[in-house]
Amino acid sequence: MVDPFLNIEIIKSEKKRLEVFMGVLLSGLAITIVVRLFQLEELKITFENDRSYITLMAAIALMNGFIFLSRSWVIRVLRSGRRLTKRYFWLTAGMEVMIPSLWLVVVALEEQSAYFLDSPAIFMYFVLIIVSSMHLNFWISAAMGLLIGVFYAGYTYWVTTSYSMTYNLPIFIFYVRAAVYVIAGVCAGLVAMELRNRLSATHQHMQEKEEIEGLFSQQISPQLVKVLKEKKDYTARLEAVLVFLDIRDFTEKVQHLSPEEVNEFQNHFFSPIIQIINDNKGIVNQIMGDGLMATFGVPKIDNLYPQYAWKAVESILMFIEQFRKENKEHQLLDVGIGMHIGEVLVGNIGTDTRKQLSISGKAVIVASRIEQFNKELNSTLLMSGELYQLLAGEIGNYKSKSSYKLKGIDEEITIVQII
Repeated sequence: MVDPFLNIEIIKSEKKRLEVFMGVLLSGLAITIVVRLFQLEELKITFENDRSYITLMAAIALMNGFIFLSRSWVIRVLRSGRRLTKRYFWLTAGMEVMIPSLWLVVVALEEQSAYFLDSPAIFMYFVLIIVSSMHLNFWISAAMGLLIGVFYAGYTYWVTTSYSMTYNLPIFIFYVRAAVYVIAGVCAGLVAMELRNRLSATHQHMQEKEEIEGLFSQQISPQLVKVLKEKKDYTARLEAVLVFLDIRDFTEKVQHLSPEEVNEFQNHFFSPIIQIINDNKGIVNQIMGDGLMATFGVPKIDNLYPQYAWKAVESILMFIEQFRKENKEHQLLDVGIGMHIGEVLVGNIGTDTRKQLSISGKAVIVASRIEQFNKELNSTLLMSGELYQLLAGEIGNYKSKSSYKLKGIDEEITIVQII
């Protein structure tokens, strides 16, 4: 069964092939008309019977009509998401060989001459073989070359034995040309096969790349994925909002659960929270067993990242409330959330074989300590005074506001208790 992607590419290639061939035919028609208008005497030498010219125009018109109908059908198939059948390919290949071949037979009978054995019209077969490679099918191109070669050899034998004339080349050269048509068909088939294989390999590579990017996007935001794609050694100093969330007494709650049950709980609890963070243009930097760290403003899209962070935290608190109601065994589940704003260093660090996105700086430590301070204040949501100043309009009232000395931080930090 043909891969859906490859099927679409085959149909697109067929559409382009028909358009190329139609352009060649229209160019031939234009040349024929110009010769008719301005080189009438030379044309009369070529066509002693005026009906031969008419049959030429009719053959070109018939071929163009067939190509136009084929293109219309291909467009319908492409829009409907269907596949082009093998019958279609073999029918078009047969018709494209049959129409010019039929004209050569008719014109030879009309002119009672073997003149067209070496006329420019013969080279139309090479055009047919060349564009047949766009079928992306070895057997169609090879069969077309074989069909043309067999016809041309038979045509050579027929006209050279039926009509006497002086040839510029030895007769066997025409049989060599028939063999060349066969070889050209095989070569076109090999090109078609190589194009098909390369197309499949490219698609597979793209799929693997998209899968990797998809896995990467689960860890960081699509915006940052784009930045890292453009600049692999990305490093920047940015002001960002940092959010730490921790499940209180997590070890106590899960000590009687199996590893599978713990994993199921973590997925059930953290998956919606991660989605909320992603929806509000945040990045989940770390997922620990009992908590996570997220940043907003990396990369900097606009100046609203404090608002995005607050909106995300509000949504997370609403989700946790709903989670408690829907899961009776987790009615007493409690969390601590710490928020802070400050300068961080964002960098894709590591070796050539292993790199990791790192977000570091004093602001990260401060945000972590603020979250941990929830235990001291028996609170749920704390944030730094700097961040509250930016969000006072959205948050409104708070429970308390004081300066505290945090572990590992030299200066006192103003902490605002929201919940």
